[in-house]
Amino acid sequence: MNWKDIGKTIAGKGLPVLGNLLGGSIGEKAGNIVAGILGCESDPETVSNALANNPELFLQLQKYEMDHKEELERLQIQEAGIYLADVQSARQREIEGVKATGKRDWFLYALAALFVIGFFVLMALLMFRPIEENTSLVMVIGALVSGVTMVLSYFFGSSKGSADKNAMMGRRET
Repeated sequence: MNWKDIGKTIAGKGLPVLGNLLGGSIGEKAGNIVAGILGCESDPETVSNALANNPELFLQLQKYEMDHKEELERLQIQEAGIYLADVQSARQREIEGVKATGKRDWFLYALAALFVIGFFVLMALLMFRPIEENTSLVMVIGALVSGVTMVLSYFFGSSKGSADKNAMMGRRET
């Protein structure tokens, strides 16, 4: 049991803000808040047991979510800031690599192409063969779909503008 699992349970009970915070990068901090509300130790197992043994505790969490909406929204903004800092860090790594070597990272492009080509090859094969109930095949398809989604988001999604801006800034500095 971990905070993310508890977050899914809580979100499923109509507490989306607390649930998302528990499932995010600041899950432990949100877990401390939930444990404080419930009056138990701050570890996922104890919180899970408390919620399972007393369903009325969800009402306390619901009241807390309504009463402290602004504080919880600030935590969501903090979590978004952590995510954006991570994205910026990846962008900065790419710029620093170009500055140091004078070349783009060909491995990044090769890996992206591998995911996209692998996805389309697998989809073409699946058009001519029925899918059997094979867990490993479903896992491969899931990995390729998520990988292709990330590749497309990086090269063509909302982060593309940020990458272009950073590349232009990197060119001016060299």
